[in-house]
Amino acid sequence: MPRLITLTTDFGPGSLYVAQMKARLLHAKAGCTLIDIAHDLPAHNIQAASWFLGQACLAFPADTLHLVVIDPGVGTARKMVWARIGSQEFLAPDNGLLTHAAAVAPLAEARVLPEPADASATFHGRDVVAAAAVRLLDGEPASAFGEPWGPLVQLPEAAASARPDGIHGAVRFIDHFGNLLTNIPAEEWPAVVAAGGLHLGDRWIDRPVRTYGDASPGSAVALVGSQGVIEVAIVEGSASRLLGGEIGTPVRIPQDRR
Repeated sequence: MPRLITLTTDFGPGSLYVAQMKARLLHAKAGCTLIDIAHDLPAHNIQAASWFLGQACLAFPADTLHLVVIDPGVGTARKMVWARIGSQEFLAPDNGLLTHAAAVAPLAEARVLPEPADASATFHGRDVVAAAAVRLLDGEPASAFGEPWGPLVQLPEAAASARPDGIHGAVRFIDHFGNLLTNIPAEEWPAVVAAGGLHLGDRWIDRPVRTYGDASPGSAVALVGSQGVIEVAIVEGSASRLLGGEIGTPVRIPQDRR
């Protein structure tokens, strides 16, 4: 069976850069199955991309190879690495991108990727990451890369916390619909119901619901989403746009009603 290769970048849809990475991969002697996970992640936003990878990539079959390029530091001293996390393999910059994945599954090994002498200083996705993937596809072991590397760069991942005035968290990711996914786990939902809502920044969201259809279009609601965290949404609208929520916006479930 051809090896599964995924691509995740912030290059944008219809990108020349994605096309060039795929072209490089197709130079491998061995066949592969290419899967685009996403190319419209927020540009340069390592924090959002890290959360996305931890949620999306670990669900793939064992030994899937994930090529990930969100790399605002391209060409600097940061390393490009191969890493095995759980049953998955990653080729990515060591800039914190793998923080969330490595928090969900154990990091087994990491190695520095070689930088070819003719690599562009501004496109390591094609000239380092895709080139390394070709070597793996053609049967080279990861041990043929550079020296073992670690620990990987870790982002400051503050978890939701309980304080005297309630449970404090923040928006961690914004999906295509503008829903605001927080870092507050679903286990805290009874506290939202008991309080009658939650605070998003300085706004009070007073409609805890089971699903989006439980409120009329345009309503601001709180609910447990499919990713196992509490979300804030606008029914058939964008909470990010209409409520001004963004990654890092504080969220609080009060100890008592409001």
